[in-house]
Amino acid sequence: MDNFGEYSWAIRSSECDSKGVATLSAILNLLQEAASINAEELGFSKTNFEALGENISWVLTRLKINMTSYPRWGEKIKIVTWPRGGRKIIANRDFEIYSSSGKKLGVATTEWMIIDLGARKVVAIPEAVFMLVNDVRTPVFGDMAYSKFKWEIHGKVLQFPVVAARSDIDLNAHVNNVRYSEWIFNSLPLELENCREFEIAFKQETRIGESLMCESYEVEKGEFIHRIVSQIDGKEKVVARSIF
Repeated sequence: MDNFGEYSWAIRSSECDSKGVATLSAILNLLQEAASINAEELGFSKTNFEALGENISWVLTRLKINMTSYPRWGEKIKIVTWPRGGRKIIANRDFEIYSSSGKKLGVATTEWMIIDLGARKVVAIPEAVFMLVNDVRTPVFGDMAYSKFKWEIHGKVLQFPVVAARSDIDLNAHVNNVRYSEWIFNSLPLELENCREFEIAFKQETRIGESLMCESYEVEKGEFIHRIVSQIDGKEKVVARSIF
């Protein structure tokens, strides 16, 4: 079954850096939008669940993206996405990103869970979701999608304090997944541009008003390990890896 969706957008000026190039966070926002639209079309979005009387929703638990080139202001891009199987409480989704001329700009893969919005607990994914997975397309990263990395300080730590504000909160009443990447990149030196690889694992949700510390260190030239921790109890919210 080749269940997939194709969605196109023109890059807006508000999604670009000072050189007129789309930011990674802009691309991540569009991936999220494409995933939401495709889930809606296939019948298992948050809105679909609500229509069935279910107080549940999708949350992103892991993401990896590789970009070979970034679009500029005004350029139209196409995102192709499809559900790629999973297991009991994990569902996978892949993405391909293309320019208007058909050049592949990047690929991404994601892992998702479903939470009960009242209890804030993970629940089993409905079997109907797995019945609609795409079993035709090749996984964009093959069988070994994610890297093995963890927070182990090997150099100077860059720190960037943040407080989760009202504008950071999404439909699930917690910090939107893209906000974490924005905080991470805000903590890095200004001369770093056009992240080539980014991988993030989400470990604990963040609610409005929480005080956090974004921490990063450089493993080797252009490669960083990151984490965002609560300033109250020190628990990790996310860990991530980036290559420029």
